[in-house]
Amino acid sequence: MRYLATLGSFLRTTSLIVGNTLLLSVVCLVIGEWWARSVVPPVPEATKITVQNQYGAYHPWAGFRNTPGFRYELGNWVPVVINSWGWRGPEPKIERSKSVRRAILLGDSVGFSCWGCREEASLGGELKRALELRTDEEWEVINTSVGAGFSSVSLGTLAHDAMQFRPDVVTSLNGINDMLVLDDRTVLRLGEGLFKHSLYYRTQVDMAKAFDPRTGKIQQQGVLQQLATRSALVRLASPLLGPPQAVHPFQGETGRPTSEGYSTANPERLDHYVSNQLAMSYLAEGGGARFVGFLQPYFSLKHKVVGEVDKEVIKKTEPALLKWMDDVYPVVRSKLQAAAEHNPSYHYVDLSLMFTREQVFEDLAHMKYESLELSTGGEMMAGRMADEIVRVLYTGKVLPDWRQSHIPGTPHDWKEAAYLSANPDVAALISEGKFKNGFEHYRAAGFLQFRHSGFPSWNEKAYLEDNPDVVALIRSGAFASGYEHYIKQGRAEGRRKGLPMRWIEETYLAANPDVAAAVKAGKYRSGEEHYMKVGALENRRGGFSGWDEEGYNIPYGDVRNAIVSKMFRSGIEHYLAAGAAEKRNISLGLPSFH
Repeated sequence: MRYLATLGSFLRTTSLIVGNTLLLSVVCLVIGEWWARSVVPPVPEATKITVQNQYGAYHPWAGFRNTPGFRYELGNWVPVVINSWGWRGPEPKIERSKSVRRAILLGDSVGFSCWGCREEASLGGELKRALELRTDEEWEVINTSVGAGFSSVSLGTLAHDAMQFRPDVVTSLNGINDMLVLDDRTVLRLGEGLFKHSLYYRTQVDMAKAFDPRTGKIQQQGVLQQLATRSALVRLASPLLGPPQAVHPFQGETGRPTSEGYSTANPERLDHYVSNQLAMSYLAEGGGARFVGFLQPYFSLKHKVVGEVDKEVIKKTEPALLKWMDDVYPVVRSKLQAAAEHNPSYHYVDLSLMFTREQVFEDLAHMKYESLELSTGGEMMAGRMADEIVRVLYTGKVLPDWRQSHIPGTPHDWKEAAYLSANPDVAALISEGKFKNGFEHYRAAGFLQFRHSGFPSWNEKAYLEDNPDVVALIRSGAFASGYEHYIKQGRAEGRRKGLPMRWIEETYLAANPDVAAAVKAGKYRSGEEHYMKVGALENRRGGFSGWDEEGYNIPYGDVRNAIVSKMFRSGIEHYLAAGAAEKRNISLGLPSFH
């Protein structure tokens, strides 16, 4: 009994000491944490998706993509919106109109192109305009490019997602990133499983370990580790505790260089890039599409006529890297050319030395944007790409020579002959030297006169002549006009070939005050409904003016603010109410030069 009493007393004393020690330790830690947080800067946000890290969204088969639904907000620049597929641009629909051609653009940041520019000025938008200019058909370009991507990302995207959109043509714009595998400092890991042929960035593998594709959740750290990473006291004491640990699940090993300088000693590593190009061509061909693989342009010291702007680029770039690229590209060209010669599905186009005189590079790959509205280099590259796509896709078909009919500097969908035909008095004004061409007249006078424009518009008579079955439907009361049939049914059926029309409600109402009054009185829900029911049959003007809403709002910040504050519903409303009187510049779409 005496022994048990002594043991009990010992345990009580020990527990009291331990309890008090723990309590004192907790109090000290709380006080220490409170003090540390007052002197240590807070941890930068590591989990919130931002412009700087959003491209690191792990994707189970593409490796990584832009974060679906993300919206780039870069100051006062034009927001760049990522759709639900993780691709740049508007939400694509798998269903497609029979009258619309479709292209898939695969690639890296060169394909993704400009930040803070309107979609029409990105490479995808430039390619769309270039194709429409050359073919006189409506095109949709789905831009699946992702910054820091490479050919295995493109292959995974095409295999699992893009082919279900049933494209007419698939294009790949890869190259520079894939070549980095030649240097040990940037060597990429080989893929695993079904993708053993692919090459993956180290960060992709690290993300795969941190992200569960089945649940879409990031693998969480342990409770103690989470407390430690959130503790200001631990951060303050970290120099005494040894090297810092990664605080974010996407922070993996960065790797150390295993060699000095850039190497071309392992050209066989480039075979993976070639294999990925061939695999994409097989997928496209098997799905009924054509494939065109473009080798990206680069800054060549050996072949380029260096200008003053280029000299500034050279100063900011490692000279050894520029020299290395001139060594690597001939190796890549020979491999791709050999692959194309033995594989009919692979149409290879070398753009690598496309810019030998032009000063369009701000870095090694991206085209220089002179403004938010224009990239001369991008326009030139999109034009060259479009020429090659047309050559492959329209083999044996003779297309009108757009270079003879298109006036440089006008939008791609402007039809000079159509405008002069609809407005015969303009030709006399041109011959008198008052205007250079019909487009100049339309900008200066015709727009506000609500003339039939040279932009794609509706021709009720021609539609009914081409589709006699629609006449019977109109007589039966199923449709009020051919235009209503086209909007509700005919477009999806591919009834009207050619460039897309753009309905402009405000100019229609301004050109037809009686319609505006009828809409205000509730007789019609909109001007377009009136056009469907009555206006098309009466050949009313004003509905297809070619107005470019973005092009007007971007340069005029006060107009954007007025729209945000609901003073005006749109830029065209502002222009008609005040902008024209203020001599504001009218906007009718981006000019096409190439």
